[in-house]
Amino acid sequence: MPKEFKDYYQILQVHHDASPEVIKAAYRKLCTLYHPDTNGNHKEEARMMDINEAYHTLSDADKRTEYQKIWLEKRGLRSMHVYPAAYPPKGVPYDPVKNVLDQYFHSLFTKNWDNAYSCLTLEDQEQVSKSDFSAWRMAISDCYEMQDYRIQEYRSFHRCRIGEYVYDKVQEYAVTIMDLDLQTQKNSQTTTHKYVAFDGTSWKVCLGVKNVSQATIKFKLLAERRKNYDPIALYQSAVSKNDPLTGLLSESGFYDEAFKEVERFKRHHNPLSLVAFQIDCENPDREIPCLCFCANIIKSSSRITDIIAKFGNNQIVCMLPETSESQALTATQKFITNIKKRQAEPFTINAGVLFYTGTSAIEDAVFAVCSDARSRGHLILPNYKNQGAWL
Repeated sequence: MPKEFKDYYQILQVHHDASPEVIKAAYRKLCTLYHPDTNGNHKEEARMMDINEAYHTLSDADKRTEYQKIWLEKRGLRSMHVYPAAYPPKGVPYDPVKNVLDQYFHSLFTKNWDNAYSCLTLEDQEQVSKSDFSAWRMAISDCYEMQDYRIQEYRSFHRCRIGEYVYDKVQEYAVTIMDLDLQTQKNSQTTTHKYVAFDGTSWKVCLGVKNVSQATIKFKLLAERRKNYDPIALYQSAVSKNDPLTGLLSESGFYDEAFKEVERFKRHHNPLSLVAFQIDCENPDREIPCLCFCANIIKSSSRITDIIAKFGNNQIVCMLPETSESQALTATQKFITNIKKRQAEPFTINAGVLFYTGTSAIEDAVFAVCSDARSRGHLILPNYKNQGAWL
């Protein structure tokens, strides 16, 4: 250990309780800034030697334990024992105001919330607890990840009010932050203004947030909504409920809507009917065009309340709410007539009609009416009043 004490935590710009991951991230960041091989500035060699020395000590668990004991002893009189570093270079004045703001944003960059909190004014710390501050920053980090930042001096104030407090000296900085939107994976750049105030003994960062708890809730809700917003998942869900060939509902989409209609049927006891169409094309290569043609005619001839879906390779099923058996037969005849009027290629269409009584599952009713359409005749099942129609 050197005769003169060096504050390795201050050199690496990390909190004394920083995790090994944070220490490693801070070291890498400082290397990119001050390593001579990176920036070509050999005037920073002394600083880089201190950075390496600090990292080699704090990254080793045993060495850090021994150093921590000495650091705690010196903590009360750190200003008397801190080793006078060889940086910044001669002629470049040390700026304690900008340094504390840089430490604050570097801590946010490395997600060291405790260290960032220690940079705040005492007034802010009285208003906001460390746990609330950490929860707020964590909620933000679930939505946006800081990529980089730049600090530029803006203007100075004397006897300036920040919130409810008046400070003798206040320095305003323009901070440009580069963020990654974790939802869209797009980078964005914003500029915010931060104030650093002199509290009588040292310079501290003014938080500038009136209600941290409210902001935390806002970002948590935003993060939760973003978890549910997956463009690929939404597309797949939409495709699964709609048939991309015919534009009708898929089987899954049909049952989602049919279950709701069955519940209304049970509450209000309105009539409910099912119709199934079987389309058989003479040319197997033309099955899809024939099916799409029939689907378009049926959809354009139906009511807005009717639920129409493609089943299998050559069937279309319609649920007709508030439709009796006789009305369903009339509607089916209308569908067939409209198709025949515009038919341009050879295919046959057969239909099955079923009046739903509600005593059996809707899935069984759909199976029955589809089988009826395929068999071109009558299909009688228990608990159903069924009428097959070969039209």
